[in-house]
Amino acid sequence: MKAKKLVVLAIVCMTIALTCVSVFAACGNTGENEIIITGSTSVTPLMEKLAQEFEKQNSGVKILITGSGSSQGIADAQKGACEIGMSSRALKDEELKSLNSIEICKDGIVVIVNKDCELSNVTNEQLYELYANGTAIGSVNTPINRSNGSGTRDGFNELIKNANGDSLKDLKELKGETQDQTGSVIERVAEAKNVLGYISLGSLNDRVKALSLNGVAATVENIKAGDYSLQRPFVLATKKGATLSESAQKFLEFIQSEAGKKIISDNGYIA
Repeated sequence: MKAKKLVVLAIVCMTIALTCVSVFAACGNTGENEIIITGSTSVTPLMEKLAQEFEKQNSGVKILITGSGSSQGIADAQKGACEIGMSSRALKDEELKSLNSIEICKDGIVVIVNKDCELSNVTNEQLYELYANGTAIGSVNTPINRSNGSGTRDGFNELIKNANGDSLKDLKELKGETQDQTGSVIERVAEAKNVLGYISLGSLNDRVKALSLNGVAATVENIKAGDYSLQRPFVLATKKGATLSESAQKFLEFIQSEAGKKIISDNGYIA
């Protein structure tokens, strides 16, 4: 009887041991086949489309994408908290000391208003005065800013200047409201006739109206020709000296392939 109990106990122990081995093995496989990407909420919609197609072609690979702002994506890549960081601005010289930069496309920054707003065009000077001093443009008297750390905010504030060449980035404080994501800017503009904001061209939808800038429409053709001045790069950042997982390396190669470039172009960006 005692021997029988020992046999049963041995079988139980072996079963537990085999289960643990299987669990740990599965965890290892999951880690290798998971790609963590964080950063710009402007880049996020495009990255999700690229990831969706890549996952279809690579069974078992899961790409986890979090829109948290360009600065957070860059910081995560530096710390190794993600394999790939997304930025809707070029990396700074200080950041390039620890990060590799891969430009995947160019994107326009589009100025948007409510669909019922009477405006169809604005100038750099009008935008500067609205954000710097609260000077209304027609019925629009409330500008929407993106939060600190947003690559779209950095690009917009650097490019919008007054007649003297002063840019919004030089000001300590800007007028108006602040929204932390592209989607929330669209929602706010869609619900009020007196507000104005800015978003990625690739995120533009029919809920809001895009304005021309200095008489030039925000189109892919005008961005390519250099006629539309509000444009910036979409950049992916990886940590220097770190070895990417095989899945992450393949995903980067896919983004830069002809198939990846087609997805980028089909979604309104310049590959």
